[in-house]
Amino acid sequence: MQALGLDVAMPPFLDGKRQFSSDEANQSRCITKVRWTVEAANRRIKQFKYFANTVQNSSLPYLESDLSIVCYLINRYQTPIATSKPEDKGISEKIMRLLNQKNKIQLLLEENNLFRRSSQWETINHDQIMDSFPIMSEEDLGDLTFGVFQLKRSRSYAEEKCSTTNLTGIMEYSIQRCLMIPNLIRIATKSAHADRTIYHPTIQFTHDHILGWWCDCNLGGRFLSCCSHISSAIWFLSCEWWQTRKRHMPSGSYMSLATDAVQISDFYDSSDDDDDDTSRYSLS
Repeated sequence: MQALGLDVAMPPFLDGKRQFSSDEANQSRCITKVRWTVEAANRRIKQFKYFANTVQNSSLPYLESDLSIVCYLINRYQTPIATSKPEDKGISEKIMRLLNQKNKIQLLLEENNLFRRSSQWETINHDQIMDSFPIMSEEDLGDLTFGVFQLKRSRSYAEEKCSTTNLTGIMEYSIQRCLMIPNLIRIATKSAHADRTIYHPTIQFTHDHILGWWCDCNLGGRFLSCCSHISSAIWFLSCEWWQTRKRHMPSGSYMSLATDAVQISDFYDSSDDDDDDTSRYSLS
């Protein structure tokens, strides 16, 4: 691979740790941002029933020619998975700029010992900070997440917290505000995979900008994009709550949280953001 000018990279594993370091989490997101095109191409190949199932040993001598035929048909009759856009260069430059950046909010919490000092946090309802929290569009949020995966999960996390599908009406969305640093908040968020696990996405903000974030989930230390818990909180406070029309998107039922993989567009980039899923992938 190196002889072809290619670098082999794979996301790191926790290996017994509770959380990836900021460098590891940033590197993992950078890899998944690139690898989604490979996954999309593999998905197209597996749409052919022959490759969607286990290939018998007796067919191995013909496997290369069969794969070539399938790839030819895909290239001939399907649209490209991705095409270059004018903003691609700016996005890649921003990713490389953030790749080695430390998480300043994590350092802030450590310096002030705010992880365990519950007395330094007061519980309030979200409407007490809405006048000072920045208003953002979904396009602005996409600039923070570098993709749509986290944003697609934001509504379900918010509905779970509010116990309602009407997120533009009157509801309780409790947050904790830091007494020492008033523009620092955290939002208790239930894990999507473990009922007893609660995460605390923490956000620092000004009236106009999101200054930074941190979460105690596996990937919460990264600054290159953010986890689904953080994106859900920012999405609700900066965008959804300000909608003037009530939008019913019934993801409140558990069945609607599952999406058929066949229906997912090839143009959705993947993410490593899976709460506490630390299993290794293997080739079979």
